[in-house]
Amino acid sequence: MLPWPNKIPQPNLPTIPHTDLIPSTYFSTIKTGCLPKRWWLPTSEPTSDGLDGVGIHAFATPGAAITADDLPADFLPFAHTGHQYFGFDLSHDPRRIRYIDTEVDQWLTVAPDFDTFLKQLQPHPVRLPELPVEPQVFGHMAVIATADDWPALFDHARTFMTGAEIGPWLIWLATSAASAKRQAAAEEYHFLSRYQPNFLTPNTTIELRKLLS
Repeated sequence: MLPWPNKIPQPNLPTIPHTDLIPSTYFSTIKTGCLPKRWWLPTSEPTSDGLDGVGIHAFATPGAAITADDLPADFLPFAHTGHQYFGFDLSHDPRRIRYIDTEVDQWLTVAPDFDTFLKQLQPHPVRLPELPVEPQVFGHMAVIATADDWPALFDHARTFMTGAEIGPWLIWLATSAASAKRQAAAEEYHFLSRYQPNFLTPNTTIELRKLLS
């Protein structure tokens, strides 16, 4: 697990009560962060994310329970992205893991317990659809992305995000310990400076000039 970057505005990430109703391994899993490196779950039927699986983008950290009128009372979510939820089925012990998509009324039991669920998660290429995504999803992809992944992320950002949203990620990338990521930030900065300067706010420009000089 990786943490949400502390200099990037945090979106409405999911939270979950610290309760004995769920396995203690859940809270040990999120000690280092909430963004999974292995984030693709194979499924027995197509989902809104793909023909053979579904993505999980952020595990809930301690806090209030996620609630919604169209979720069952015995379901305690530990992930929430738009209309998609992963959670514990409190009516069974051990707690089965369920996936619910309220938009298409899809309810799947995806694992008999949380440990099995974690083992089922697979690495998956960084990818974003050709449509706007929630900040949680973009942030997850950004944090786990390699330098080679960033050109596609920048293409997406220029299409669906504002300069005020792109700027912090450019600055974050420019401060990376990895030289290839810093180079990706420099290339995008020079591209924007030349072709789409409206994406660069004055503060972003000043900061990037300092970091990339």
